Amino acid sequence: MQQPIRVLSKVKTRLYADAIPGHFATNHSHINYYIDMSDIKHKQSLAMTAARSIAARFSGMPVDTLLCLEGTEYIGAYLARELTRESLAGVNTGRDIFLVEPDSNINGQFTFSDNLRGMIEKKAVLVLAASASTGQTLDQARECVEYYGGRPAGYAALFSNITELHGKPVVSLFTGSDFPGYQTCAHGKNCPACAAGLPLDAIVTPQGYRSL
Repeated sequence: MQQPIRVLSKVKTRLYADAIPGHFATNHSHINYYIDMSDIKHKQSLAMTAARSIAARFSGMPVDTLLCLEGTEYIGAYLARELTRESLAGVNTGRDIFLVEPDSNINGQFTFSDNLRGMIEKKAVLVLAASASTGQTLDQARECVEYYGGRPAGYAALFSNITELHGKPVVSLFTGSDFPGYQTCAHGKNCPACAAGLPLDAIVTPQGYRSL
């Protein structure tokens, strides 16, 4: 792996991500950057700034529940507060938004325990993720919400390489175009690093990465 490159968000320049060039594998693809957004997810001032930036894009949309994926619960709490502020747009003023995190089964499918089902069923659910390189994780979240009787109201990710999912825009703070030569490839298919015989540098998980 090479030294990280600090990239500022075009949405809010106070926000940054440290992109590490290399050969990485996620659950769904191979990527040539690990995009580290640990500071945004865990630093109070940055989490609040991220939440405000995302909330501005959803100010006119009713939200009952925030589904937080990949360690975004801290941002989700601020996002719920921003969405319910009286000064924003009034659509969610007075709402008491639920924040939930799904479980996953041995097949990697999202599930909810019975005590949380009422927070999804018949609710407008905003899905928040850390990264959407292919959109598969967001799509799995959509399927889960619909299975439990909820309605996916919108999608947001700190980083997204896709702009929409099933006709709804994916709001993000960073996109693939922010990182020079960003690539994502299906496992074993059209991956330049694999074709060149380069070994994987690390496995990417929702919590970070593990070097090999």
